Amino acid sequence: MSARLVKVCGMTRAEDVIGCTEAGADWLGFIFAAKSPRRVTPAQAAALPRTSAKRVGVFVEQTLAEVLAIMAEADLDLAQLHGNQDADFCRAVGPQRVIRAFWPQKHPDLGSLAAEIAPFAGAVRFALLDAGTAGGGHGQSLDFATLAALSPPMPWLLAGGLGPDNLAEAVRLAAPHGVDLNSGVESSPGLKDLAKVRRSLWAVRGK
Repeated sequence: MSARLVKVCGMTRAEDVIGCTEAGADWLGFIFAAKSPRRVTPAQAAALPRTSAKRVGVFVEQTLAEVLAIMAEADLDLAQLHGNQDADFCRAVGPQRVIRAFWPQKHPDLGSLAAEIAPFAGAVRFALLDAGTAGGGHGQSLDFATLAALSPPMPWLLAGGLGPDNLAEAVRLAAPHGVDLNSGVESSPGLKDLAKVRRSLWAVRGK
């Protein structure tokens, strides 16, 4: 249980970068999607402190060249792709540097979802299963128990409406390799509630 990866997304403030790292987050997310209330510019992300946590850029509408340029400017370790980018796009960014989002609610069953994920074997480091049918940051939760039967060809992260009150159940039922937290650990969009972050880490790792 304690090895489960925890990512906290939507970093906009230095105190949240530091506080989430101190709470035990492995990865921190910086959102570059134009429509997100948590959006930061590459320069803003670059100015936020470097900690022991890996830095992840969240992209929706950017081209490959833009993703690579932003990763360099903002000093990012990984790219989380939410724009239906294909496997070739992911390989071009770098298989070990990509988290690719998928939306179970777009599919009639797990078999259909598994068929969409399969071509990304070897092209991404993690799959991320998010609520809704596109984008991210919906604040909704997936059907945790159903996802337990999924066995994609890469490790996967669970996202969507996760916070201190449902994380223990989510991890127990869905058995993901990690979780991605955002709105469920905020006081308002882009402002993290560090007490909720700490409670969430405890719920995932039992410490």
